[in-house]
Amino acid sequence: MRAVKFPGNRQAVLVDVAVPSPGPGEVLIQMTAAAVCGSDLHRYRHAPADPPNEFIPGHEPVGLVKATGAGVTGVGLGDPVVVYHRRGCGRCPYCSDGDAMLCPNGQRAHGFACDGSDADYMLTDARCLLSLPSRFSDVEGALLACNVGTAYAPLRRLGVSGRDVLTVSGLGPVGLCAIMIGRAMGARVVGVDPSTGRRALAEQLGAVATLDPSDGELGRQIRDVAPRGASALVETSGNPAGHAAIIDLLGIGGRAAIVGMGADRPALNLCDLIWKQITVTGSNLYPNAQWEEVLTFVSEHELPIGDVVAEVLSIDDAPRAFHLADGATTGKIMFRW
Repeated sequence: MRAVKFPGNRQAVLVDVAVPSPGPGEVLIQMTAAAVCGSDLHRYRHAPADPPNEFIPGHEPVGLVKATGAGVTGVGLGDPVVVYHRRGCGRCPYCSDGDAMLCPNGQRAHGFACDGSDADYMLTDARCLLSLPSRFSDVEGALLACNVGTAYAPLRRLGVSGRDVLTVSGLGPVGLCAIMIGRAMGARVVGVDPSTGRRALAEQLGAVATLDPSDGELGRQIRDVAPRGASALVETSGNPAGHAAIIDLLGIGGRAAIVGMGADRPALNLCDLIWKQITVTGSNLYPNAQWEEVLTFVSEHELPIGDVVAEVLSIDDAPRAFHLADGATTGKIMFRW
């Protein structure tokens, strides 16, 4: 089967590997759609590892059940499914509660610690399967697999509502989804990103204003829109500059959720939280138990989540796909079979 590998230094190559066979409790998925995530780019950009990370990248998969291993029940051949990002142990209290992303027992993330979705077939645990209703396309399913849920979970934890001015820092695919979801929750939403194209897309998706960090102090810019500053903030860029701006963007009593990863140094002085009584929380993916809630929210609010997709490509175009995503100026890059 065709599969993507990362040799290092911003290279993506297509190789031929054997189709895996499902063991007990496992399922083989024939891919129909998969998306490039910003977290995939950490491996893509990295220098060649020693020893190399040979795992197939990708963790935003949609496909059809092709084969099942011994002991698998509740799923049939040909069923359309989304694969949850993390493979937890399935036994601990977190896995039992539907918080597999918090499993402390050697959880494995697809594309990082086990093979992922950027291939013709993907192997996973049956407990990682999430049913995809027919009302969603496979492209929408790939967005739901990571970006939409990752945007929804922190907004729900922050209790975003019509009382809020919500700032979304970083307007990549997760940030763009947060724009749509925050607006649907009733907030006035303001986006922050240096990319002209991404700011324009955020405004099309419902942002009342967008801010360019290169235009000067973000605290001054946000107060031109909301004189008291933002009451809620989601940081999706993982950039130290984005972290450093949280204090200035938020008003008194503001609350923030950190979603984006990638910063390699601290950029936020915790003592600065005191003066405005700001609350900061981390948000790790989304609970797998929240899947049906996310689907219901998207459906009821008729969110056009597919509008964040910029390019749909063949897996044969993997080098171009990752090059486009690495530019951080467009919407979502998607593979479709």
